[in-house]
Amino acid sequence: MKRDMLVEDHIRKNKRDTVLICTLMALLFIGVVFFFGLFLFDDPFIAFLFAVPIAIVYVLVTYSFSVQSVLAASKARPANPNIREEKLLIYKVEEMAIAAGLPTPKVYVQDSDYINAFATGKKPEDSVICATTGALRKLRIDELEGVIGHEMSHIKNRDILVSTVTIGVVGAIAIIAELLFYSLLWGGGSSRNNRRSGGNPILLLIGILFAVLAPIFARLTYLAISRRREYLADADGAYLTRNPNGLANALERIKNDIPRGGVQGSKMIAPLYIANPFKSQSLDSIWSTHPPIDERIRRLRSM
Repeated sequence: MKRDMLVEDHIRKNKRDTVLICTLMALLFIGVVFFFGLFLFDDPFIAFLFAVPIAIVYVLVTYSFSVQSVLAASKARPANPNIREEKLLIYKVEEMAIAAGLPTPKVYVQDSDYINAFATGKKPEDSVICATTGALRKLRIDELEGVIGHEMSHIKNRDILVSTVTIGVVGAIAIIAELLFYSLLWGGGSSRNNRRSGGNPILLLIGILFAVLAPIFARLTYLAISRRREYLADADGAYLTRNPNGLANALERIKNDIPRGGVQGSKMIAPLYIANPFKSQSLDSIWSTHPPIDERIRRLRSM
């Protein structure tokens, strides 16, 4: 009972964090588009009217097509029940869903030699769990259960919505901010672009600073939340399987796994994976999408 209450507290906190993060990302996105609109138009009011609808439409489109976008970016396909390893994956996802008290997610497979997995979706009812073919071939059953338990915990803790949608928004902020920065930098000194910034050099300077800092702040905010949620999903996944060593051993295998022929998919969705497939697991910095894998293993083995 106490454990269930703690999980519910985490879910409520994650919902509050989701609202805060989405609000922050929306404001940053509106700000970047506003300054870009200010460069295009002479009037801050017109720039504001330009920014708000674009931001709202983009977020709504990103929300609506988030799951399809992630599956397309990862080149994932539905699991085939006629293939023994994939049939086992389907069975284990169903088993973990029952243990978590959740609807059974759709099961997908990504063709990659690298051991990895991710979860995505807007809510538990339309969630997806995807594992790589490398994970199906290389992991023992208890290790695969640990990985699935971790991803099921992301679904149970309501991590999947903020993770999936924020990836698209952070990417858009970075792209528009870069366009804004070079537009202001290259044209900021001309009389035409002085008019574009309302004839106000201070506003022009604020626009340049915002173009530089907004994508950095957006990414750091998201990554800090992402790393914290990985620790929570590790702990809750171990609770679901009643075997923390299963996930710890799987992470150990991921750390030592060297994929053949490169990693398939897009770097944009790297934060969704159980471990970043595009970066050495021995490296750690504020730019890491995941906490240090050795620390994750240590915490699991101490449970």
